[in-house]
Amino acid sequence: MIHANVQAHSLFQPIMVFTAMLLVGHMAFGGEGLVRAGRLHYLFHWLYGKYEPQVLRLVDWILQKKRLFANPLGRRIMSALAAMGHYMPHGIVVTTSAAANLVRHIESLPGGEDGPRLAVGPCVCQMALDRWQEPSCKDIVVLYGADIYLHLERGYRIIDAHEAVKILEQCRDAGLVHSLDFCMQSGKWHFVICSCDAEICVLARAYLMTGKMMYPGPHIVKQHRPRCRGEASCGWCVAACMFGANYARGGSVFVDGEKCMGCGQCVRVCARKARVMTARGNYGHDRVIPSEILISRE
Repeated sequence: MIHANVQAHSLFQPIMVFTAMLLVGHMAFGGEGLVRAGRLHYLFHWLYGKYEPQVLRLVDWILQKKRLFANPLGRRIMSALAAMGHYMPHGIVVTTSAAANLVRHIESLPGGEDGPRLAVGPCVCQMALDRWQEPSCKDIVVLYGADIYLHLERGYRIIDAHEAVKILEQCRDAGLVHSLDFCMQSGKWHFVICSCDAEICVLARAYLMTGKMMYPGPHIVKQHRPRCRGEASCGWCVAACMFGANYARGGSVFVDGEKCMGCGQCVRVCARKARVMTARGNYGHDRVIPSEILISRE
C-alpha cells in the first residue's frame, strides 16, 4: 500500500508542479517592453521544449539522407517541408554586438514578474544528437523560455547579461553564428539565442539545404576592396562564412550581398580590416525584434 502511494505521488508530482507553473505569470518579449505570455502560449511551448530532442533527431535523420534529398527533387521536398513549418522555430542571424544589445535590453526592461530574464544551458542540438563540440554550454534562453528550460531540468542555470555577453563572445571567437530563435513568426515567441555551426546545428543545416528557417539580420557586410589582400594573402573570410557569401575569383575575394545573412564572422577574421558591418536597408523583421534594439546607437 505504501509502495502504491509512493508511485502515485511520483506520478502526480510533475503534473502538480506543471499546473503550478501554468498559474504563474510568465513574461515574453514584446518589442519595446514585456508582455504576459498566455497559458496556452506557455503550454504549447513547454510541450515543444519537452519533445524538442525527438523533433531534432527526426530532422537530423532526414538531413542525413543525402541520397534521398541531395538532388533537385529531394531539395524541393525539403523546401516544402520547411515551408510547412512556418510557425515552428525560425531564427534571425545577428552579430555578436546585436545579440549583446538584446540581452542587455531584456535585462533592463522594467516591470513583469520576478522570474528569470536569462538562463544558459547545453546546446539542445548537441544534447539531442549526442554530438559534442566546445563551446557546448551556449543556449541562452530568455524570459518565459528561461522558465521552461529551467523547469525541464536539463542543466540550465540563471545568468545575467554580463555573463551572457561573455558566452556570446566565446561563441563568436569559435566561429559560431548567433541566431535569435522564435516561433509563430512573432517576437512574443522569441525564446532563445542560439550559436550555430554548420555541422551539428539542425536549424542551420536545414537552412543550408532549403534556404528556409533562418532570416537575414539587421546588419550586412560592406567590403572596402582596396584594403582586401585577396585569396592568396588572406582569404579567411571565404572559409569563415557558412552561408557562402564570400567567394574568390581571379585571386580576388568578393561578397555576394544576396547571400550575406549578417553574422559578422568575415569581419572578425579579415586581416586588413577591409570589412565592416553596416545597417541592412531591407531588414524585414522589425515586428519580431526591432532593429533599433539590435543596432547599437553608440
